[in-house]
Amino acid sequence: MTNSPDATMVDATEAMIEAADSWLTPLDAPAVAQLRILARQLDTEATAALATSYGTAYRALIRRAPLPAGGDELEALLREATD
Repeated sequence: MTNSPDATMVDATEAMIEAADSWLTPLDAPAVAQLRILARQLDTEATAALATSYGTAYRALIRRAPLPAGGDELEALLREATD
C-alpha cells in the first residue's frame, strides 16, 4: 500500500492486517474484526468517536507485534508496562 490520497481506511486496514499476518493468531481475530468494522464505518461516516475507537483498537493490536530481533530492551519493558 502506498500513501495514496485515494486510499480508504478499509484499504489501509487490510494492508496492515496483511503485513501483520506472520504474527497474528486466532486470539487476535476479535481485534482484527473490530478494526475492519470500524474502518468501514470511518469510510462512510467519519466521526471523532469512531476515529478514537479505531486508534485505540489499532494501538492495542500493534502492541502485540513481536519486537524485531535485537530490539530495544527499553522499548520491550515499556510495552510490558503499558499492557
